[in-house]
Amino acid sequence: MKYKTIALLAGAALSLTAIAVAATPVFKSESVKIPVPGAYFHGTDAAILNQNCAYCHSANFVNDQPTLSPATWTAEVTKMQKAFGAPYDTAKIPAIVDALVARQKAGN
Repeated sequence: MKYKTIALLAGAALSLTAIAVAATPVFKSESVKIPVPGAYFHGTDAAILNQNCAYCHSANFVNDQPTLSPATWTAEVTKMQKAFGAPYDTAKIPAIVDALVARQKAGN
């Protein structure tokens, strides 16, 4: 009986080791390439959008969005910050939204 207990404990220890090794996360570097042409904003309010949006989105991606209300843009820009980790300050959100709405009105 003593040998069965030791064998069971040894088997359990090996199983736990295998699980621990299998569950070890693998980290790797990733990069993002912004498509060209259209990578950066030009014209109306380009500076604020290049500083706060172009590191994740090409200008064409943003410019191709349908016409959105200021409230919808606010929700989208807030989502980019809260859900996806966009590194701009919450205080900048109204200026970013104003720039996006102004570009839509200008046809950019």
